[in-house]
Amino acid sequence: MPKFHHVKRLCAYLLIVAAMLLSIGTAFAAVTEESGRRVALVIGNSVYKTLPSLPNPANDVEEVASTLRAAGFDVTIGVNVDRIGLEDTVRRFLRSTSNAEAGLIYYSGHGIQVGGQNFIVPVDATLETPYDVETQTMPLDLILNHLKQNSRVQLIFLDACRNNPFNAQKFWMAEKLEPVGATRGLARIDSDLGSLIAFSTEPGQVALDGSGALSPYSESFIKRASEPNKEIRQVLTDVRRDVIAMTGGKQVPWENSSLTDSFYFIPAPPPPSVEPMQQVSVPEGAAATKLPIAPPHDETGSALLVTLNQLPKTGKLSFDGKEVDQGAKMPAAALTALTYDSSGVAAGTVSLIGFTVSDPYGQATQGVVAITVSADAGAKLAQLEQEKQVRLADADAYLKTLPRDVDTTIGVGPVEAGLPEVPASAAEMTFKVAALPDKGTLRAGDRVIGLGHMLEAADIPTLSYEPQIGSENQPFALTLQAANDNLPPATVTFKPALDACDTSAAAPLDLQGVTSGKLPNEIDPDDALPACTEAIKTYPEVERFVYQLGRAQLANRDTKTAFATIKKAMDAGHVRAIYELSSLYEFGASVPRDAAKASEIAKGGAAKGDPFALHSYGKALYYGRGTKADQQLGLRLMLQAADLGHTYAMNELGYIFLNGVNVPADPERAIHFYEAGVQRNDIYSLNNLALVYRFGKGAPEDLPKALELFTRAAEGGQPYAPTNLGRMYRDGVGVAADKAEAVKWLEMGAERGDYWGALDRAILAKEAGTDADSLAIAARYFALATAINMPGSGDPKNQAKAALKTLPNAAKKTAEKTFVAELTAQEQKALPKTKSLDDRLVQLAKATWVKRNPRYDLF
Repeated sequence: MPKFHHVKRLCAYLLIVAAMLLSIGTAFAAVTEESGRRVALVIGNSVYKTLPSLPNPANDVEEVASTLRAAGFDVTIGVNVDRIGLEDTVRRFLRSTSNAEAGLIYYSGHGIQVGGQNFIVPVDATLETPYDVETQTMPLDLILNHLKQNSRVQLIFLDACRNNPFNAQKFWMAEKLEPVGATRGLARIDSDLGSLIAFSTEPGQVALDGSGALSPYSESFIKRASEPNKEIRQVLTDVRRDVIAMTGGKQVPWENSSLTDSFYFIPAPPPPSVEPMQQVSVPEGAAATKLPIAPPHDETGSALLVTLNQLPKTGKLSFDGKEVDQGAKMPAAALTALTYDSSGVAAGTVSLIGFTVSDPYGQATQGVVAITVSADAGAKLAQLEQEKQVRLADADAYLKTLPRDVDTTIGVGPVEAGLPEVPASAAEMTFKVAALPDKGTLRAGDRVIGLGHMLEAADIPTLSYEPQIGSENQPFALTLQAANDNLPPATVTFKPALDACDTSAAAPLDLQGVTSGKLPNEIDPDDALPACTEAIKTYPEVERFVYQLGRAQLANRDTKTAFATIKKAMDAGHVRAIYELSSLYEFGASVPRDAAKASEIAKGGAAKGDPFALHSYGKALYYGRGTKADQQLGLRLMLQAADLGHTYAMNELGYIFLNGVNVPADPERAIHFYEAGVQRNDIYSLNNLALVYRFGKGAPEDLPKALELFTRAAEGGQPYAPTNLGRMYRDGVGVAADKAEAVKWLEMGAERGDYWGALDRAILAKEAGTDADSLAIAARYFALATAINMPGSGDPKNQAKAALKTLPNAAKKTAEKTFVAELTAQEQKALPKTKSLDDRLVQLAKATWVKRNPRYDLF
């Protein structure tokens, strides 16, 4: 090996050799991971209450969820979920899908096909009667259609093709009584552009559970989806081959794909990062000098393999005390443990090590190390060691500053962690992700970070975390450790929380929302208005906050401003705002009442799958209100709303079937819907089912049951249940007659705006006698009944108005004083002028009732 005495000549030589070495081997193009969000819904149902239990699904989905998290998916998981739990899980997932790059559904458990549709069967399903599919299961299409509107790629995996264990052989599907599909398997699903539908077996055939902890399909899927740099269609080909082999040909997985782009569960990261040319010095005559070689690494922390392509021509290169051979392969970490024996090598001699670093993806990068034998190398090595110790001390001090809590707002996109920069002295260090949140997405810039991934020092300040919807009050830990040095790790705790606008004004069943939401009457405008105003300032791109500000303005009775705000939210893309705008036209709030306009607007929200718009537009179609009647479509839309847990739709369907509205009466079907609402603690369903038992319409009379349900409904805030209870106590129906209880409940109904509650309370007072107090109470409640009487109340002639005229003026004057005491002088002055004492009482009754802020949402 020649000696070099001129630095420029040495560098030129090294560059030529490095170029030669770097040309050795095959170059692999990297398939970079898309930076778009990946979301997955994974459900496994094993332990059924009445249907046969399945041994594998709960185990399957836990493993599948881990596999998908490793592939960068934010996973929403449900294990052994009942119907209400399935609803909650699905809604939580649907809220996470907005603008996702890829949305995935993996279901393992019982499934059923009826009328060409596939249904997920929760663990509490019985499927014993023709009415059970529509109230006990969930149609897969409901989830898939929403996914198609909100993600670029849809991937559906169904390991749900078991034997049909269901007792009923026909089920209601909207207006048709459909037979169960072939008793084996599920129905074929045709994929739309950008979709892939995969079944664990062929349509109409049965999947096997296998003898292990996992089903054959899930076992193979987990294995193949974890293999790096494998396109999904190749994954499924390998899965099919595996399952055929495992089941002896009894089960053949099937898929239908309309994907237009390649998709990788584990895409290849950039090739391994290697210093292309490193220069090290060793002292002359040293027996074993450890070479200070910078270690290679890759972004995902994969195990890297080093192949020594070229060895020094002089001296000896060893690892673990043994001389290495050309072509030797070793773990990447071994590169930093190589030693060089310079005995007998003259000072100034330059030797080269050439090596290739390869990763599991088939990608390779080359590097060169130039070893210079020098008389003063010992001092240089000592200096390098000193610099290393300084670097380690600075890195250790830095890591000790990291333990901290980071508040992260849910539903506003990635939230910056705000971590400080790594000191310049430690800028060459790399850090490994040793622990990671299992919900939500961690990023370094645009790159999604997974467990075991490697971070450069420059990545640390760019870290951000996007919490999973529904993860409030669940702290998640991120643990970082120095990749190649023995330093104590550091933990950053992310604390997902809801913005104050969400806690004060979120809407129920809002699939673009982040929480369960509040009814209109539950919104406190004093809290919601400033919270949502501030949220819009902080997150101007989040249209949800604009919509929720509109809700707060409605609660503040500022309907004109609310109309403009809600329209702005709708124009910005918030789907629930479509329904809200429609309802303002329906009720004539700040705009002329216009049923046609309301229906037209609601149609747009229904097309986007909003449960409230599905119910509203479905109801308009069913009754022909503001649009041409279409009972079949209207019924189907309301059923979709009910599938998403919208109890208003359940109650409307119950009413339709109980009373035979445009369909033959079917009380049993009606009661199924009312019972579904009761299971969700819906106050209207409680009252409706109580009426069934109270009057024996659709079921045998059961007065104790009616009393219990009316009481629950009334205590929950239902406006008409108190009057129903009051009448039972008044008349001694199913309970001992009790006037005091009757008065309590009737007054509660009146306060909630029930005309009949106010009327019945007034009649009770009038019948109590001719004393001044009783007649004054009668005057107050006759006036209130007149004030709150609305079309459809059942009394178009307004008995209360007529009864008020018959009372003596003295009683009316006393009632007037009671009303006036509740109003300020300014509020009294704002009332219209009238010479009629009766009209004034009605005005005062309405003004005082409105001032007490009754539950407007209940009407």
